[in-house]
Amino acid sequence: MNSEISSFYTHAKSFEVAVIEDNKLINMILSKALDSTIGRIRDLKKIPVKFSSFRGGTEFLSYLKKKDFGETKLIIFSDYYLEEKINGSEILQYVNQNEIDATVIIMSDTTNKQTSVDTVEMGAHSFLPKNNRTPNVCSEIVTQMVI
Repeated sequence: MNSEISSFYTHAKSFEVAVIEDNKLINMILSKALDSTIGRIRDLKKIPVKFSSFRGGTEFLSYLKKKDFGETKLIIFSDYYLEEKINGSEILQYVNQNEIDATVIIMSDTTNKQTSVDTVEMGAHSFLPKNNRTPNVCSEIVTQMVI
């Protein structure tokens, strides 16, 4: 495991994983994969992990503004291109500007390599291409960050 990730998350009392995906089918597939992984973590390691799913950036930012995460570490998986006015880079920007203790992973099916470079330079943990492995990769990331 990456020692930087490990040392960052060992002091957390709890975690929250959030998915922001406007495509209903992809949201459902990611949510099922992550919910299953989180359930195993809760059962085996007794680590409190909450899961939330959002269909849009506005909905997520509204939730974020109302919530006090305290010592909860937030892990966000966001689609880059959302159907509404807010995209994944704007979510990342909001997290950075408000100094929210969160790791943001941006996902997209774009072939524009500059988009991935730009989001990582803005502070995203990583940029994942959306494909049939994405749910497994997201689950692996959560497992590495939480355990």
